[in-house]
This record gives sequence, C-alpha cells and structure tokens, in this order.
Amino acid sequence: STATWKIVNSHYGPYDHYAEAGMSEWFDVLRGSGIHVFLYGHTHGQKHDYSSSLGIHFVENGAGGGIQKESASGIPSFATEYAKNEWTCTGDEYGFFSLGASKDWLKLQYQTTDNKWTFAEEFANTTVGGVATKHCWYIPADGKEGRAC
Repeated sequence: STATWKIVNSHYGPYDHYAEAGMSEWFDVLRGSGIHVFLYGHTHGQKHDYSSSLGIHFVENGAGGGIQKESASGIPSFATEYAKNEWTCTGDEYGFFSLGASKDWLKLQYQTTDNKWTFAEEFANTTVGGVATKHCWYIPADGKEGRAC
C-alpha cells in the first residue's frame, strides 16, 4: 500500500494472547510490513507497547465496556525482547483510545472521565463532567518510538 498510515485492527494481540510459536508467526507476517499501529482488544484493559525491532506500536483498546475493572495484558516473558510498555491504564475505569493523523504523526490518546463526574445508580442522578486525557503519544511516520505529547 502507498497509504501514509498502515493500521491493523484485530481481536487478539500478537503476543499477549498467543504462545511463543503463535507470536513468532505473527511477527514473521508483521516484520517489514510497514504497519505503524496494531490495535486489538479482547482483554478489557488499555495499554500502549512499542516494538523497536518491528517499528510497530501495539495498542490494547478494550476498556470501553463489558467488564468494568480488568487489568491490561502484560508482556509475556518470551516477548520482552521484542516489546516494551509505554503506558498502562490502572484498570479501574472506562475509557477509549483515539487516533488523529497528520502527514508526519499519529496522535494516540487515552481518554476517560475527569474528576467532575459523579456516578449514581439512576442516570438522572449522575453529574456529567468532562474528558480527561491520561496518555498522549506522537507516533512518527518513520516507525520510530515517538514521544509523549
């Protein structure tokens, strides 16, 4: 593809939810593919990892519903030489990742409720607040690690 940005969306992450042999198969496909971001869910948590050997950012985006409190997947010991964690949500809230694109950068943000919200059993008794950004990262088009916003 000649697209500026190449993004994969999958139910499972290529190393979080597979044994080492399955991870190796995924990495063989991903290596040299030009993919910038690999989005996935399954686990009801949020995290952002980066693989310098693949030049790919891995984003677990699963805290938007379902199980309210679940920790993000860790990086299995067999995958630590290939991926490092940039950020992990504490697992005690709903939230979502968003991606914004320019020619040079993708802007990855994790957003959730701010501290002005109060939740009640009845929605009519809920106080609506605003949005808090808890993780913001610039992902460069060259496949490098990038930096915090």
